[in-house]
Formats: sequence, C-alpha cells, structure tokens
Amino acid sequence: MKIISLILMICITAMFPNYLLAKDFIAHCRDYPPELYFKDNKCVGAVPELVNDIFTELGHNIIWVNASWLRSLKDAKEGRVDLLIRHSMTPERELILRPIKYADRMRKLSFFKSPALTSEINSYEDLEKVVVGAIRGVFYSPKFAKLDTRRMIFVEKTEQLVSMLELNRIDIAVSSASHNRELFENRFEESSFSDTFYNPLYISIPKSSAAMKQYDDVASLMLKYRKNNNIDKYFKKHGLEIPSQFFNDSPKKEPLQ
Repeated sequence: MKIISLILMICITAMFPNYLLAKDFIAHCRDYPPELYFKDNKCVGAVPELVNDIFTELGHNIIWVNASWLRSLKDAKEGRVDLLIRHSMTPERELILRPIKYADRMRKLSFFKSPALTSEINSYEDLEKVVVGAIRGVFYSPKFAKLDTRRMIFVEKTEQLVSMLELNRIDIAVSSASHNRELFENRFEESSFSDTFYNPLYISIPKSSAAMKQYDDVASLMLKYRKNNNIDKYFKKHGLEIPSQFFNDSPKKEPLQ
C-alpha cells in the first residue's frame, strides 16, 4: 500500500506545471557594462541574459538585486544571496562559493604612472618600492595578490583612483580591460611592465544557499551551453569578443586556482 501511495505521489508531482515547482533565487548584479549592468531596475547584459536563460530552462526564476562585489561576498557568507555572476575564483572565495565556469580568457594587468613618478616599473619588485592604488575587494592577479598591502591604498571606485593618480597621491594605479582601463589611457603614462595570466570567469552558488540543491543541474546545463557554442550568441548580441572555451587542460600560463 505504501509503495502504491508513493507511486501515486510521484505521478501527481510529475503532472504539476513547471510554474508550480519553480523557485525564486536572488542573484546579485553590479554595473559592469556591457557584460552586466542595471537599467530601468533590471539587470541586463550578456552574462545576466545567459543566467536568466539557464535558470528559466530549469524552471526557476531569478530576482536581481543591485549590489557591490563586497556586499555580494558578505551576503554569500551569511546566506542572503543565491547566485553571484561574472567573477574570478580565489582560494578564499572557494571557501564560500561553488563555481561554474562559463568562459576562458587571458587577462592583462596594466600599470599607469602618476605625473610625478619618473622611475620606470619593470617588475613586481619595482612595484614594492612605490605606492600602488587599487580597488578594494577586487582580485587582479595571483602575483599582484602577493604584494605587501601595507604600501597600497585601496578605494571604492576607479574614478577615485584616477583622481588620486592625477594628484600624485599614489604612484601607480593598476587596471585592466575588466577595470575601466579606458579611463587611464591617453591620460597617464603606461608602464612597460604588465602581467598577463589565465583567468577563467565563473558564476557561483554560495555554499550556504538553498540553491545548492540546483547546483548539479545548473553546472550540467552550463557545460552543455559551452560545448554547443550557445554562449557565443549572448556576447555577439552585445558586441563583445566571444570567449574561449577550454574543456581539458588550461593554457600553458600560470593558472588561477
């Protein structure tokens, strides 16, 4: 009798429309156009559109919240967000996040000099001798992360770095295509030294989130999208370079673990 009841419950559940089984998950969005940004109280761009389609295909809904990256990490630790998008991974982040890769890329860090700095920067050893400005909470590169932070100044926004560099309050500002490099170009001298490394991009489900129950389904569908080149259309739509996809070994560069 118990077996018959169980079978009936399974059959009835299978007959439910998807919207009755759908779950709402909270995802954080930040302003990083054209890959993601808020417009008319909606998160738009290549990455949120990809994420929306993934979760819709699985029968779930995304509720987008505009939040800074620092708030996202804090909420992830405390179980107040279900999904973070477009980020790198570090050992510290892996303690609280389960990552799902959606793109592979090489990333280049550039270093811009203040008007008062006359010496050249040729290495990370040279950077240790000057005052470097960076955005608080941002991961730049594995080597950059090893710099002595006691000689660094952290700010909240790129515009603050630009002002501080112009006023000679810092000697060097670090930037990349991911961090508004265009605000420094043609305005400040760029050091000949740069740092290029392998830097895949992820969405992640916090380990403290109820969405962890959907992790395997999301990861499996994302992998299918990657292998079928379905991800390309989201980047083409927004005029972005189509990301590489590596399914075996990463390029022969320093990997980000």
